[in-house]
Amino acid sequence: MQNSFTTQPELFVTASDLDSPILNSLDDTEALLDWSEIENVLSSIYSANTGRPSYPLLTLFRSLLLGIWYKLSDVELANCLYRDLLFRKFCHLELTGNVPEASTLGRFRNKLVELNLWDSLLEEINSQLASQNIIMTQGRINIIDATPIEASQSGSGKGKDGQPKKDPEAGWHVKNDSRGRQKSTYGYSVHTGVDEDGFIHSQCVTAGNVHDSQERDSLILGDEAKLYADAAYSSKETRDTLEELGIEDQVQRKGYRNNPLSEQDKLRNAEIAVTRAGGERPFATYKTHYGLTRTRFMGLAKNETFFGLAAMAANIRKGARFLMLYGLPEMETTG
Repeated sequence: MQNSFTTQPELFVTASDLDSPILNSLDDTEALLDWSEIENVLSSIYSANTGRPSYPLLTLFRSLLLGIWYKLSDVELANCLYRDLLFRKFCHLELTGNVPEASTLGRFRNKLVELNLWDSLLEEINSQLASQNIIMTQGRINIIDATPIEASQSGSGKGKDGQPKKDPEAGWHVKNDSRGRQKSTYGYSVHTGVDEDGFIHSQCVTAGNVHDSQERDSLILGDEAKLYADAAYSSKETRDTLEELGIEDQVQRKGYRNNPLSEQDKLRNAEIAVTRAGGERPFATYKTHYGLTRTRFMGLAKNETFFGLAAMAANIRKGARFLMLYGLPEMETTG
């Protein structure tokens, strides 16, 4: 049984508080989406109609978004929910009411993992942004890329609880840097597909030893006009797939031993690189703004859901900024 998420603003703050720019700093995010549709996606989590009332699903979901935006652990997030008026307002937590504890937030995230809901949630959010013409779907391009994320649990041996310190589902990601030096990272790879504005529309997480190109098909939408990617995705199979789907090939070429790149291919790669670099935007957001240079959880499923939440958090905030800067684009009409 769930408590209602709909409550009057006066129950959270006073009238004088509502004039504070800080307290209103997430109003653009509040207004961006029809949150009731997101609640519908979440509704399968707590389907029982009996028992002690749970926190509203949107309260818990918004709490997890706050944790990502402000780089907070579950314990830090729970503390902020107690003392921060902005957090309480955004999560619809009454000043005299209870606040979710860290364990409650963790159990809710585990339900998202168990039901594999992150993909449906991202799809719902993106659908709403597309319906407002914030995300453009007609003639869009798709930029695919991947980045390694170090596993926070990478030590040898076992901990006090007898569990291995090393995440058994992670793997070694080996890559040469710009100077030709080999760099190895034990962890996971986050693979994303983004449009020219940096909105994330597809994402998957794999063990670090999975080559970028193996996730190509899971990132291709099928309706994009062009596909941009670096040379890691270059292959005859890729070219054949794009031709079959009618997608313009903007994948950089790579040279081989005894078959180096031609000058024409070098120029082509340089031109593609200008647009392809946009595929690194979500990784900069994850690592620089959200502090996700290392994983927070053990296991593939938990990390895939967590980075799925990060994708939603990034798209929501980017959408709110677009709405504030440009307003709603006018819908095209046909006469």
